[in-house]
Amino acid sequence: MNNDLTIIIAHYLSSDNQIQNPLIKTLEEIYKQQNQFNIEVIIADDGSDYSKGIIENHSKIVDIQGDPRNVYVLEKNKLIKFLDINNFGNDIIKKWVYLPKTIKCMSKARITNYAVKEANSNKILFLDDDNYFISKNSIYNLIDLFKIYDIVIGQIKDNNGKIRKFTSNRVQGTTIGIKKNVFENVGGLGEWTEEFSCGVDSDFWIKLYNYYIKNNIKACYTNKISTYDSCSKRWGKFTTLFRNYKIKKEFFKRYKCNNYKNKKYNLSRNK
Repeated sequence: MNNDLTIIIAHYLSSDNQIQNPLIKTLEEIYKQQNQFNIEVIIADDGSDYSKGIIENHSKIVDIQGDPRNVYVLEKNKLIKFLDINNFGNDIIKKWVYLPKTIKCMSKARITNYAVKEANSNKILFLDDDNYFISKNSIYNLIDLFKIYDIVIGQIKDNNGKIRKFTSNRVQGTTIGIKKNVFENVGGLGEWTEEFSCGVDSDFWIKLYNYYIKNNIKACYTNKISTYDSCSKRWGKFTTLFRNYKIKKEFFKRYKCNNYKNKKYNLSRNK
């Protein structure tokens, strides 16, 4: 564990996306704030179209047990070449892990879990590719807070320009700092959510809450780490028919939770 912090960025960009790659802005803001720290960034790429060349020119390949797909990893010289071709102008990305979208679903949980295995730090920050820092000294503040806390939840400004209050009953899947051993003990992100292409954040928060109340760990909310949600819902097109009914049944099966979207039944939303 040599790095002061590992930042794992969940990424997906399809060929029909008309916006500039939001990952570029997110990386630029990280680069501005890395200061004296030893930071690594790992891209958890859930099948971006422009990344398909990784399949033919990868550094290593990892079989997924019980799954026809493989995870492809870029690092070192092959990573440098890929970043240069795609005009990523800084050197903070240390690994790029890629899961081809041969199955039409959101696999954010699966590829992020693998990225965590590759992390070379016990301190991890999760960002989505469209969530860039708007708070000053975010990295410094996070590393400082990790001296006290095992889980650090930052604040998000929605793309409507409003700061999301910590009293909101919404869960979030980005701007979350967590120690790697806690993430692993919680069970990581729920790969079962691939079937529905949603529910990843809710599943993770339920597991975080259950782990928190049973173990002697510390967690906090803070506006010292804030990001702006510049672009969202790109994964939404993979959601399934009758999703809400089916996923509610699955949350009840797994957690005895009658309505995972309601704070009355899902205490992890009652922040």
